[in-house]
Amino acid sequence: MTVLLMRLAGPLQSWGASSRFTRRETESMPTKSGVIGMIAAALGIGRGESLDRFKGLRFGARADQPGTLLRYYQTARNERGVMMPLSNRYYLQDAVFLVGLEGDDAGQLEDYRQALRSPYYPIFLGRRSCPPDGPIQTWISEESLEDALRHAPWRASEWYQHKALRNEAMFPERCFARIVVEPRAGEQVEDGFVDALADEPVSFDPRRREWRPRRIVRLSGDTKPEPTVGEPSAAPVSPTAVDATETGGSVFDDDAIFNAVADAEGAES
Repeated sequence: MTVLLMRLAGPLQSWGASSRFTRRETESMPTKSGVIGMIAAALGIGRGESLDRFKGLRFGARADQPGTLLRYYQTARNERGVMMPLSNRYYLQDAVFLVGLEGDDAGQLEDYRQALRSPYYPIFLGRRSCPPDGPIQTWISEESLEDALRHAPWRASEWYQHKALRNEAMFPERCFARIVVEPRAGEQVEDGFVDALADEPVSFDPRRREWRPRRIVRLSGDTKPEPTVGEPSAAPVSPTAVDATETGGSVFDDDAIFNAVADAEGAES
């Protein structure tokens, strides 16, 4: 089996699986239908076209940076100025996930990977108001879906990794990531609670959207992914003390800019 891994990150994400009408909720992790919809958009597949090419793919997700829940109270008027129904919409803010699709056709998964690098249609993290923070980072793994998610390095933002590692003694759970996968068809799961979600896309046609239920299970024992940042320092280091030529990048990468602002405020006081 081959697994296509994708890093999903952005200011806002919203992955609905059951919400309707004036309350639009989000799941705590990306949904299979949302990720397949994103890939379909990248491939240029129309909403009315068949989704048969995605049959048989197994989906899983890892919460590298869970984010926080945001409620947005939305008001709107139509083109005639008539007030539309008020709605509550929920989003995940500042979250980062690693998701995987497992299949037996490596060439097909590579096609999806290339499409995400140069998408035909704009892609979003669940809703149109949720663009990703840049091009979707992807990797190909020859491990099983479970092992690929367990063994992949930590994909959380650098500032989050630094903060979690610095405070690991007090909040060790922040250095661990929960994994939810779709069991194989017919597989009897003995370890873990199995739930069902109406999240297997059958049709994205606006006239007859359809989803089938699929099973999901949280793997026992959250994984501790390998950090992709250096060891945390006892105190933040001013970016002026770091030579960009030594680090191979800008001194304003990630949270360094926040340290620069803090240093400036301290000098003024």
